[in-house]
Amino acid sequence: MLFMKAGSVRSRFFWAVILLLGGLLVSGVIYLEAATRFEPRTLQLVPGPLVLDRKGRILRLIPGLQGQRLVKLPEGKIPSLVAQAFIAAEDQRFWCHPGIDAVAVLRAAGQNLAAGRIVSGASTLTMQLSRLAYPGPRTYHRKILEAVRSLRIEQTLSKEEVLRAYLDRVPLGGNLVGVETASLAYFNKSASDLTPGEAASLAALAKAPTAWRPWGPRADRLAARQRLILGRMAQLGFLSPQELAAARQEPLVFHGAGRGAPILPFQAPHLVQIALSRGKSSRTTQGRLATTLDLSLQQRVEALVRSHRTQLARAGASQAAAVVVDNRTMAVLALVGSLHYGPRDQGFNNGVTALRSPGSTLKPFLYAQALDQGFSSAAVLEDVERHYRTPRGEFNPANFDRSSHGPVSFREALGNSLNLSAVHLLNQVGPSAYYDTLIRLHLINHPERGPEHYGLGLVVGNPEVTLLQLTAAYATLANGGLYRPLRFTSGDPVDPGVQVFSPQAAYIVTDILADPLARTRIFGGAPAMNPVCRLALKTGTSTRYRDCWCVAYSPEFTIAVWVGNFNGQPTARLSGASGAAPIVAEIAHEVFAGTVPQDFPRPQGIISRNVCSFSGLVPGPGCIHQRQELFIAGAEPTQVCTYHQPRDPWHRMPTLYAGWLHKRHGQGGEGRFRLAGFPLDLDKVFPPVQPAASAPPKPASRNGKVSLGLGGAGAGLPRFNPPAPGEVPLVSITYPLNGDRFQLLPGADSVRLTLKADCRMPVPAITWLVNGREQAATAPPYELTLDLARGRYHLTAVAPDGRGDAVEVMVE
Repeated sequence: MLFMKAGSVRSRFFWAVILLLGGLLVSGVIYLEAATRFEPRTLQLVPGPLVLDRKGRILRLIPGLQGQRLVKLPEGKIPSLVAQAFIAAEDQRFWCHPGIDAVAVLRAAGQNLAAGRIVSGASTLTMQLSRLAYPGPRTYHRKILEAVRSLRIEQTLSKEEVLRAYLDRVPLGGNLVGVETASLAYFNKSASDLTPGEAASLAALAKAPTAWRPWGPRADRLAARQRLILGRMAQLGFLSPQELAAARQEPLVFHGAGRGAPILPFQAPHLVQIALSRGKSSRTTQGRLATTLDLSLQQRVEALVRSHRTQLARAGASQAAAVVVDNRTMAVLALVGSLHYGPRDQGFNNGVTALRSPGSTLKPFLYAQALDQGFSSAAVLEDVERHYRTPRGEFNPANFDRSSHGPVSFREALGNSLNLSAVHLLNQVGPSAYYDTLIRLHLINHPERGPEHYGLGLVVGNPEVTLLQLTAAYATLANGGLYRPLRFTSGDPVDPGVQVFSPQAAYIVTDILADPLARTRIFGGAPAMNPVCRLALKTGTSTRYRDCWCVAYSPEFTIAVWVGNFNGQPTARLSGASGAAPIVAEIAHEVFAGTVPQDFPRPQGIISRNVCSFSGLVPGPGCIHQRQELFIAGAEPTQVCTYHQPRDPWHRMPTLYAGWLHKRHGQGGEGRFRLAGFPLDLDKVFPPVQPAASAPPKPASRNGKVSLGLGGAGAGLPRFNPPAPGEVPLVSITYPLNGDRFQLLPGADSVRLTLKADCRMPVPAITWLVNGREQAATAPPYELTLDLARGRYHLTAVAPDGRGDAVEVMVE
């Protein structure tokens, strides 16, 4: 009985132990399964992009999210020398084992037992990959987990996939991860181009990437292990005896110098910033971002811009920026954001993206729009001093040379960048229409500010733009009026574009900008403004010489340069022609490299006609000076010249130019210009200047209102007839403007004003009335100087037939 009880107890104990061990085994299996789970996506590293130029040359390697610099191996076959070197160094039976090398485990165990400490490991490449993908403390427990996970990894991935994943993850010094990254950093080449000695060096570095860095105190150990790996590669049949001997004799030249991390490429930093800021859409799955930049051209342009530093500094400019664009694809080939990328003179700022006043560089777009609206390219534009009323106040433009040029041709007005003519043209085209054109060219950066905000200053630099925007706008002219955005990466699509100008208008404006004779009046023979090759060229200078611009283009390329100071300080009277144009000329020489730019293709619908050089009309018998001009078909002049008469040497101009000619006559520069309908002797046309008249009587008032007395001021005066709505006035008061307010200076009793008027037709004299009372009759240039005391004044200018104009001003 007792025997049976004892047997029963032993049986129950046995089964309890069995159950316990089984439970432990099951728990262990469950634990191992959970602890060694492997997700292939954990091997999919997200590298920081490797930014390349258009030919695959490295511009910059951007660190990843964890600060590591990683470039994955290119798709395709793994470089054989790299694979062989790492297999020889770390896992010689890689292609045979299932993730764990049993032979290596037994060998390591024997060596460790004999030494009484760990002197040898048995980690396979797969186990190292497991440790890299699932990092943790290096313990025996972790070693078991790595071994089990390695088996699972090899069940999921092929050997080639395991090897590639390891080579992309292996640390190789500092924050360098992966053999492709290290190859670029240490040897300035792709892993596929490594020599046997270089490949063995990277495999050696994997054993102690920090301690054995090439420039560190233990670099000799790196060299010793490299030689050991080369020997193993020969033993495994990867290298022939001759190749081994050559590899051991090969001098290793590491890229860079000094101690610490290797030198990585840092090219075109401002363009790289722009390319990265455009989002992830252009990045490839391998983390490579291919830009449109041509590194060779970039480096030459950088050197050229930097070579002007001293000269610019003498003229008060500390910075410059430049852009070169391929017009056919709108690819940015070179981009220089500052003289030097660094803290000096705020060089970290990007000059191509900074909003600045463009000065006169917006004028060609107004002239192109005018041509599309039906203006004749031979039209004569008024380049005379005028005052304009705008929603933001009175606008008094002036030319760069502070003089007026009278009647100028459409071609000369644009070629010489005359402000007075441009504002006159804008006043005819309409600021709102021109504003819409600038929007289509992406040159309005504050759309909440309408055309009334900028007024007539739209054409002389009021809207701030960037150098990139200006470059794209000029490329529009080069591309026949078709606007397309710039491209910075190869992944940016080629936009079909928007037709802003007709091809004919773009061609005529381009022909003017490429005509050296069209700009001689202001720019003369300056070499930078007259490049050897035929380029369309335009400069601009902002107020107080803060910004200097120059843009040149051919059918193939557009080149744009800005010069100035990032802090907004004015330069020492540096202009676009003197500061930016010389840099553009030198860049053009580099871009074309001795070749001749192509001619601009002439579109259909362009015709050439002979016109009078002065009037722009069909030449008459008296037109001695004639020239050829281009026209959009249908816009050529049909009227015969009115400036000249047969056997008559004089240029008879409309009376609109009376004030300009009067000033020229006073300086002795009237030449052969005369006023139509007046004597040839200008001394008889322009009487001596009279002294300022005394202040007129105080305005009479009745019931608190000023009595103007029009129509009954005197028996000899014509009755004032204001122009009907829509009628072109015969007489127009050009100064002061209606509603002007003048403030007396401290201690002054009156303000001196020179009243000015224009007559559309020859008028011997006009009568000026102040508050309905006759003040004086004046012949051309129809001006009267008065001293006006405090009060409100109604000023009237009347022709002999009563037609005239009137304004009201206030002196306070």
